[in-house]
Amino acid sequence: MNKSVILLFAFLFAVGCVSTDSKHASPTFGEAFFSDESQLVGYYNPAVALETVPLDSGWIFLGKDSIPGIAPQIPVLESGEEIKLPHRLTAANHNFWYKAKVTLEPGVLLIDADDGAQLWVNGERIPRSERGEFFEISDSGEKELLIRAVNNAMAGGLRKVTWISQEEFLNREEKKLAIQDSIFLERKSRMLKDQNLSSKLADLSIDEKKIMLEEYPILLTEPVLLLGTDGSYFLRWISEKAGIAKLTFAGGIEKEVKSEDGVFTFEPEGNELEFSLHQENSNFGNFAFAVPKLEDGLKLAIWGDSQGGWKTFAQIAKQIQGHQPDLNIGAGDLVNNGSEEFAYPRFLQTLSLMKTPTLPVPGNHDYDGFYEDLEPDLMKKFLFRPNEPTYGMQLLGPLAVITLDPNVNFPVSIPGGTTQRTWFESAIESEAWKAATWKMIVLHQPPYSQGWPGYHGETSIQDLLEPYFHRGLVDLVVTGHTHDYERLTRDFSGNPVTFLIVGGAGGGLEPNGKISEFPQMDKLIKTHHFGILEVKKEGLNWEVFGVDGELLDRYLIEKAK
Repeated sequence: MNKSVILLFAFLFAVGCVSTDSKHASPTFGEAFFSDESQLVGYYNPAVALETVPLDSGWIFLGKDSIPGIAPQIPVLESGEEIKLPHRLTAANHNFWYKAKVTLEPGVLLIDADDGAQLWVNGERIPRSERGEFFEISDSGEKELLIRAVNNAMAGGLRKVTWISQEEFLNREEKKLAIQDSIFLERKSRMLKDQNLSSKLADLSIDEKKIMLEEYPILLTEPVLLLGTDGSYFLRWISEKAGIAKLTFAGGIEKEVKSEDGVFTFEPEGNELEFSLHQENSNFGNFAFAVPKLEDGLKLAIWGDSQGGWKTFAQIAKQIQGHQPDLNIGAGDLVNNGSEEFAYPRFLQTLSLMKTPTLPVPGNHDYDGFYEDLEPDLMKKFLFRPNEPTYGMQLLGPLAVITLDPNVNFPVSIPGGTTQRTWFESAIESEAWKAATWKMIVLHQPPYSQGWPGYHGETSIQDLLEPYFHRGLVDLVVTGHTHDYERLTRDFSGNPVTFLIVGGAGGGLEPNGKISEFPQMDKLIKTHHFGILEVKKEGLNWEVFGVDGELLDRYLIEKAK
């Protein structure tokens, strides 16, 4: 078995086998923009004072339902309980309905709800603004607000509703952009390695610096190698600006990659990738990747629910790099809020620390903010290719992997008759799947779980998968969602299936000392963690490690004779 993909990010003054122009003899900048979280706190959340009107009182909680679909008819809800925000309930995969009568001027409503919100004003549906995660109110007067909080997790509800005047909102956006622009320019200037260019900038005004640095775009995230759901690999990186990037390979061979939004994708033709990367007058440095060659076995790093816990996730990413896996798989909730502007760039940059290709699997938080149509625009933009499904099948040496995305439906499920269900039924009955030595399914929501009080797993996932467990068509199911580590092995008509929950790569953990009465897991640990799965024809060796590399669990799965 070959060792994992090795990513070398070295800033060299002379490149032995890569021919470059003399003006690109050394990198222009010392690192990617999103590489240092400590330098960017004010960039993510600019401190802008706001005159806001909190709408915390006067709300009526009308009740809950589990009617499927993202655009249902408004139910007949005549009476309810008067409540004050925040309001949360434990009821997995339910809609929560709220109404209030308020008098508003033209402005913006900010609605904080788990996992997403839909708004009706005087009986008319108001879509989320195309400019962001807020709702625009165009005229004055008394309004009856009806809010549907769409909960695709265990607990949910309406946390906060805030009104901002149009003038105040526009001022806030202008101030935010000014602060971010200032921080960006300052950090970009500090990251320069080109001493000649630095000296030229020294005595210039801010506006003059901007103009001069326009021709020197910065790399926002380093390139990462992703495994697409169709089984092919592609490089993904984010630049400060759109345009054309150039990859220069050994022998001076050049490839151009065009992007209209700064998100660049390069699909390699071979297994070895060593190149220097340039855009306009900037040299981003030299990179080396290798697509893993998997024959008799492989080593997988498996984790889930990084969920915006960037410091912890960075620790885990570095630990994973030390194990040198062939591939890593993220089992959903890759970010905390899929509609946050910088969530996925931060995720990709942290991911680059693993120095191994990644197979990303969506979770419900990756869909947050996109409950108008359940089309997670930012997740697809940054982690997938155009028109690529968020589910697929991979053949990795002796291991076949099916990844699923039940988050595309509300409540979470893969109903009969949908495109994904038809694909899944074909894939799991395919000769390629049946011929694989080991068969693993990865998705975010677990069929069984104990560590989240009041939660026992997803019935819809049980109904989908259990018939295949009884037929011996699944060996291993890997999930996240519950923020802990759980392991269970069950027998289905003489066919053992092992279930692993790896929901501890950065997000908040489930409360210690509180669990559900059933199912009874074989192992349950509430700490941040990741797993390493060594796959060989004769067995699966599973080990779980904490953020400092300490061994938390070890389990061997042998092939039944």
